[in-house]
Amino acid sequence: MSSRHEISALEETAVRWHERLQREAVPERLRAAFSRWMDKAPEHRAAYEAVDRAWRFAKGVAHEPRILELRHETALRLTRRAAHPPRWMGWAAAILLFLGGALLYTQRDRLIDWSHGSRMAGVYRTAVGERLSVTLEDGSRVTLNTDSVLRSAFDTHERRVVLERGQAIFEVAKDTVHPFVVETAQRRFVAVGTAFDVRIDGDRVQVTMLEGTVRVERSGPGERAMPVRAAAPAAVATITAGEQLTVLDERQDRIQLAEPDRVTSWRRGQVVFQDFRLADAVAEINRYSPVHIELAEGALGDLRISGAFATGRPTVFVEAMTTYFPIDATNVDRDTVLLSPRKAAPETAIAGQ
Repeated sequence: MSSRHEISALEETAVRWHERLQREAVPERLRAAFSRWMDKAPEHRAAYEAVDRAWRFAKGVAHEPRILELRHETALRLTRRAAHPPRWMGWAAAILLFLGGALLYTQRDRLIDWSHGSRMAGVYRTAVGERLSVTLEDGSRVTLNTDSVLRSAFDTHERRVVLERGQAIFEVAKDTVHPFVVETAQRRFVAVGTAFDVRIDGDRVQVTMLEGTVRVERSGPGERAMPVRAAAPAAVATITAGEQLTVLDERQDRIQLAEPDRVTSWRRGQVVFQDFRLADAVAEINRYSPVHIELAEGALGDLRISGAFATGRPTVFVEAMTTYFPIDATNVDRDTVLLSPRKAAPETAIAGQ
């Protein structure tokens, strides 16, 4: 990580003081010690004020992809320097980044690097690692995720688009006369004015509602989908904000409560894992980069992990796994990284035995 100067011991001390003073209950003895430290030298006060300014700005852009990435990289660096990582590394990582010059306030508008994908004759597509945001002819807005293909098929009766591959968020312009239809090979999702995320993984289709309501129909002729909600089938599926529908097979869908912020975190350039199997997390990370991570042993995939990671940066994910878990990484070739359980170091033989 490049910076205009190395983070000094004084700056780290100021960060520690700032973190302690953010707690709900601060003992008087701690406040007195802080006052003595502040009065000891003008440099102390200047360092603390710089930390406070950085902290306020860092909070304002806490979820920007680049900030999450930099916070993580700094936390990793601090971990290497300490046998036991300090509790204050969460916000401290972000603050030290600003103090070290990794990101300047004037660069704020450049934090999110949108790749533009391609669009041609009503077909919109993204390559691996790209995202694309487009406004359709009716004013609806579509944001495509990595490795996705969307085809516009508007006609006089309905505003229809076909998601052929990948994932997209649809923010639908209201039009009560012409329904907005997102079609996949398995289902049709009909809306008037709403917002929802559609993801295709092979034969599996997942729809997460962000706003409004969507009606779910079968694609093509035949019987409509029969969802399962609390073991009670219905003739037509209707999902509303905060719900998620998953196509289980040709005739049955599952509806459950959703986690919209986590599902749509890719739009902010990150993936969020909460108690995920390592195998599932690796599969998700692999969606965003030509460099793929593989697991040497099947049992390793059952390891549970949590965290937020920048998309398209598999090396940062690998570094986190090898830092926080007994895992080793091996570069098999330019496009493959193998994760395997760390082997125990051989015991040193005792002289004379």
